Amino acid sequence: MKKSQLLVTAIGEDRPGIVARLTEVFVKHNGNVEESRMAILGGEFAAIVLISIPEERVEGLKNELQALKDETISVSTKATHPLDPKRFVGHLHYEIKLSGADHEGIVHKVAAYLRDRSINIQSMNTEVSSAPVSGTPLFCMSAIVVVPPSITQIDLQDAMNKIGSQENVEIAVAPHAELQKQTATAKR
Repeated sequence: MKKSQLLVTAIGEDRPGIVARLTEVFVKHNGNVEESRMAILGGEFAAIVLISIPEERVEGLKNELQALKDETISVSTKATHPLDPKRFVGHLHYEIKLSGADHEGIVHKVAAYLRDRSINIQSMNTEVSSAPVSGTPLFCMSAIVVVPPSITQIDLQDAMNKIGSQENVEIAVAPHAELQKQTATAKR
């Protein structure tokens, strides 16, 4: 039985049971959850789920997922496939951690720098919280990036320090040890 990979995104006003409802549909069509990211953002629950499913069950799954709009869950699907593990051979994985006073443009400044140097963002999480004493909004970002071998950790940290000075935030760059090991294994 040939399997397909399907990326499913779902958004709905936060309430108990959304994950159970989605996975109920997946199981009904022999879909298996492989990876997922889920969070409440604002008042909405958002999920991104990668499932594997028998090819002949894909259309039925898609149709039933679309019917969830009657339950105020907006769903979209996209066929996908695994990335070639050799795509990033020789590249290094780093974690970038940023914190400072919240203001517009921080993510763009970092993301534009990364884009202009062909640095791939594998994951990024951001949040705004209140400073303990003053209550000032604090912005925090954590990202895992894949860096071409021509860019050293020192080069990346220097660039992040420059952006940090311009944006009045602290930015630290550190190797992501576990992902470094995976890349080294893919070289073999």
